[in-house]
Amino acid sequence: MTIMSTLQLQAQDQNFWIFLCFGQSNMAGQAPIEQQDLTVGDRYLSMATTDGGDGRKLGTWRKAVPPLCRADAHLGPADWFGRTLVDVVPENVRIGIVSVAVEGCPITFFDKDQNAALIAKEERDWMNGILDQYGRDPYQRLLDMARIAAKDGVIKGILLHQGETDAYNDEWRKTVRKIYRDLQQELQFDSTAVPLLVGEVVRGEYGGICGHANPAINDIANHYANTYVVSSEGCMPSDDNLHFSSEGYRQLGRHYALRYLEAAHPALAEVCRQQLAAAGLDKVSVATSNLTVNTKRSGTTLSVTASEPVDKVDVVSFSGQTVKTFTLNGKKEFNLSLEQLPKEKLVFVFQNANAKATIDLIIDN
Repeated sequence: MTIMSTLQLQAQDQNFWIFLCFGQSNMAGQAPIEQQDLTVGDRYLSMATTDGGDGRKLGTWRKAVPPLCRADAHLGPADWFGRTLVDVVPENVRIGIVSVAVEGCPITFFDKDQNAALIAKEERDWMNGILDQYGRDPYQRLLDMARIAAKDGVIKGILLHQGETDAYNDEWRKTVRKIYRDLQQELQFDSTAVPLLVGEVVRGEYGGICGHANPAINDIANHYANTYVVSSEGCMPSDDNLHFSSEGYRQLGRHYALRYLEAAHPALAEVCRQQLAAAGLDKVSVATSNLTVNTKRSGTTLSVTASEPVDKVDVVSFSGQTVKTFTLNGKKEFNLSLEQLPKEKLVFVFQNANAKATIDLIIDN
């Protein structure tokens, strides 16, 4: 062992637990930061993965006051993941978050062997603005910041929330695993001691327009060891039905924390469950929809009979983009034209002021 490596080992605080977080918009955080989110203890830290107008400086630790991902982000799941852990782990343990997320990005933007060419072709100005903050290489930024963080503490887990864009096939799953392996090899952590936690997107029964990604997300745990899926049950969406609400993110963060403890510290997981139950946070009341729809397709016409009046129908691609909106103004029986819709699998979101219902439909003619 060299003198340099010995000094580095001695500098590491084994009680400083580091978690790497990456993904797209839901990991960055999209909900308003409220007063209860601003009180953060000294044992919860976040590494700045960008410079920012709020005083954050790239590669330095700061108190984990939201937003964690970037100065222009909002409340996300990592916020209450760390807070939940701090309340459970021994008092000499600190928690550190290293978060890099790009809104709307495919998983391949974090694949070091193909992201350069893909990012070079990106034409959306808003996404290019985010990519610029990460040096146009989000994987490398995550890796660089993780290396700095690992000088101070020990990497304990990796959190992923990405899937609305492309979690619909085996390639997504394989790419997620490749990214984990790339990080493991470059950071040289023990893969048996560092679980990968993959979060569900907003569920379809809550109106989530990308809820159809959840079966593929759940399947990943069937293929790879030390990989766990984090439930989004009880995590309610914001008005756009793609992102979580502020309380939805808090609950999702608690789910991430409990899932990590179940994987790595079962005794602490039981303590966490008891604390959440005592605070009434183990079960969340979820409003259920009474709206149901029956459909019949004839050529390029979709005939619909709904149990309640429908105000509008959003047609959404599997990447989460709204491709067409039909305005109904309170009809229970109506026809929708399928002409000029993309020839692909689409999600039809039927809604009124109080409820939503969704169906999947393949447009093939």
